[in-house]
Amino acid sequence: MSDPTPADLRPRRRTNALAVVAFILALLVSPFAALFGHIAAGQIHRSGGAERGAPLAWTAVGLGYLWLAGWIFAGALVYQAFTAPFPS
Repeated sequence: MSDPTPADLRPRRRTNALAVVAFILALLVSPFAALFGHIAAGQIHRSGGAERGAPLAWTAVGLGYLWLAGWIFAGALVYQAFTAPFPS
């Protein structure tokens, strides 16, 4: 067996758990994905390269805002449907 190379001796970077949770929330159509994605991205940035998962976190942020806009639009439609005057 050969001697270990410097790449073998480096500790493995772990994936930020909150980034994974945010991405799962984004797949479940939850606007909370944006909040958790922002928090995860900040944690990854502050880790100084010890954590990975920034693409997951930022994808969750984008989808979370998309779902938030969709929920607001759906709420506006429901509100309009229940407050519109009935035709006589």
